Amino acid sequence: MQAELNICEAPYNADPTGQRDCTEAILQALDDITNATRLAFRQGLAEVEALPAEGHHRHPGGFENHRRDGVAYCVCCARLPFLPTLTFPAGTYLVSDTLRYRHKDLLNTYGSDMNQQIRIRGAGAGQTVIRLQDRAAGFGAGRQKPVISYMPGENSNVSMSNYCEDLTINGGSGNPGAVGLDFFANNSGAVRNIRVVSADGEGFAGVQLGHSNYSGVLLKHIEVEGFDHGLHVDSGLGSMFAHAEDIVVRGQRVSGVTVGAISLSLRNIRAENVPVGLTCIHPTGHTVLVDSVLKGTGPLAIDRQAGSLYVSNVQVEGFDDAGRIDERVHPCIVGDTNSVGMPRLPIEETPIYEPSGTVIGIRAFGAIGNGINDDSPAIQRALDSGAADIRFEPGRYLMNSPVVVPGSVEHIDFGFCDLVAGIDLKQSDAEGFLIAGSDEAPPLFIERILAWEQWSGEHCTFTHASRRTVCFKDLHTQTLAFYRNSVPGGKVFFDNVASTTGVIPGTNGHGRCPVSLKGQKVWARQLNPERGEPMILNDGSDLVLMGYKSEGMGIVVHTLNGGRTEILGGVVNTGNTAEVAFVCENAQQRISTATNGWRAVAYYRTAIRETQGDQVRHFASDDMPSRGFDASRGPQFVIPLFRSECSDGISSSGRKAT
Repeated sequence: MQAELNICEAPYNADPTGQRDCTEAILQALDDITNATRLAFRQGLAEVEALPAEGHHRHPGGFENHRRDGVAYCVCCARLPFLPTLTFPAGTYLVSDTLRYRHKDLLNTYGSDMNQQIRIRGAGAGQTVIRLQDRAAGFGAGRQKPVISYMPGENSNVSMSNYCEDLTINGGSGNPGAVGLDFFANNSGAVRNIRVVSADGEGFAGVQLGHSNYSGVLLKHIEVEGFDHGLHVDSGLGSMFAHAEDIVVRGQRVSGVTVGAISLSLRNIRAENVPVGLTCIHPTGHTVLVDSVLKGTGPLAIDRQAGSLYVSNVQVEGFDDAGRIDERVHPCIVGDTNSVGMPRLPIEETPIYEPSGTVIGIRAFGAIGNGINDDSPAIQRALDSGAADIRFEPGRYLMNSPVVVPGSVEHIDFGFCDLVAGIDLKQSDAEGFLIAGSDEAPPLFIERILAWEQWSGEHCTFTHASRRTVCFKDLHTQTLAFYRNSVPGGKVFFDNVASTTGVIPGTNGHGRCPVSLKGQKVWARQLNPERGEPMILNDGSDLVLMGYKSEGMGIVVHTLNGGRTEILGGVVNTGNTAEVAFVCENAQQRISTATNGWRAVAYYRTAIRETQGDQVRHFASDDMPSRGFDASRGPQFVIPLFRSECSDGISSSGRKAT
């Protein structure tokens, strides 16, 4: 089983010189990769269809696949296959049509596209170029046709672990309908370190999120030059969220960033030579823009045509409304009656791992990776070897006991492998990985897990038992709590992390929490906690949450004991009328977010509850500005900005227009 599929090697033999059309070679590679998902799903479906026809029966290896009264319902593969990353060595790859897999039957029983684990990586934005030929057929005006696409249909809820990284996409000349990248992912997925350019400035958009129901999308370190729109982020269902950070948009003809029916958080956006820096176009959209610079010429740097908006610390230059925006809120601030609300928290940049030595694979220490034999002892031997850089080769690794990550380990790359919890670990309250090391130990970087439904139980994936900084990146645990700490005082970074603890949809009363933070400094960029009770527990920590999706019936964020929580963007997906979305007890919170229920009963009747001493304030969802959805989705609402009052007393609820 190979971790990477090199597009220049047989059987694809793509030409990296830019002389020969590579379209068919790349399409065949995408077909081959996604065919593994297609075959794995068909096998699991056959097993579900073999379950008894009468009654309700779940597949033993996949909690969301079941047969009820003779009908098979399959959300995803019962056993998720490992799919290699499609790699593009340095060079230029000429293409003439959209790069997207061609299967017509890659659908689950609910009709969702199963476009998952599609990972495309180049050698670097300045080294690998995928270039659309000039005046390519089908890329004319009005077409909005992508060069690279991750979604052939309209929507999905199982498109996890999709990535596009480290390359340049060139839209060529004479292609006014071109879109550089049309990306899609659910729960976990990212676009990073890419450059999208138009050779003649034409084209619809550099990077587009245009389909329905995407979520768990992190856009980071992206540069777009030319096109009508630099980023164009919209949704047919007016749903879900994305977070974009460290983005440069330059020379657009309509707008640097355009936001439609979606919750989008934006940080460190640099717009240059544009007629508008940010345009908000849909009534159900919610946009957060912070810590950015917008440069251009025109009447408005921010054109809010519709939807809710929160802006903080934005410098505007060249526009008619040039100046500094300390804070702007539309339509109103909620709950801050005395104007002395919780201030914004400082944001630190996620550290970057710099390789420091030889990479050691765990197979060299006896790990098997068949999902049957206990690999815990071999994993521990690898961690204790003294090597700084540990790698998991492709496989499914069963762990029946915890392992300790010592201070000598600086980097663990799981390579998108799967994990299986052995019976002893599953039934314990321990952890898969205990992070140790002295306070002086270098930061620990942990990345690239896709642990599916056999990684479940009462334990937790990571227990942080030291004060060393830990950076989590591109990690997805489908049915297990992700993080807790036993030693306060550390720094933690979450970049594109998903965790589900309730296992079976609708399960409640289990008391598990995906992310539990005690006395930490925490920065989360795209965090997807689901079915937790609560989803996130902030016990005395400083937490900045930039883009998230909760899902389930518990509290979304519970802040207590002097903790401070700042939420920028994201969505509360579904909910529980008997519960409160955001709870604060003798602590502080600052919130700009929106809700996104799918059914009339799937909402929080109380949006916010704050307790300070013996005084309690409740903020009902009915008192919040409406999200503007159809009534069948219930009273979904937006919180343009809420700030805990920083005063000795707690006043009654109030709203202040700005």
